Amino acid sequence: MDEADKSLDAYEKLYQKLPSIGFLSRKKRVIAYLKVTKLAQQLIDDEEISEDNALYLLSVLARKSSSFQKAATMTALNLQQIDKAAIRAVGFKFANNLRCNLQMLPIDDITF
Repeated sequence: MDEADKSLDAYEKLYQKLPSIGFLSRKKRVIAYLKVTKLAQQLIDDEEISEDNALYLLSVLARKSSSFQKAATMTALNLQQIDKAAIRAVGFKFANNLRCNLQMLPIDDITF
């Protein structure tokens, strides 16, 4: 299996893992984001994809899925209130980068 096939397979896994985000539900949106990024981190840990590839796939998912885009935005807006143990490294990095894109101050990962 070449790199492109691995990426497509990983994207499908991430897309299928996305649960319902509810209607204006902050809690459901953050939970959906945490589930998807947990799987992305697991794929990185299992060396199926690289961290850069995972961040790329999360950005593609945010462009293709309005549900994930809403979940990622809600998580980025509330990143300081999320328990450190609940969010994976790739999820933190993606949400923190999204905060910068929203012209918000990034959260220092040392204090996080």
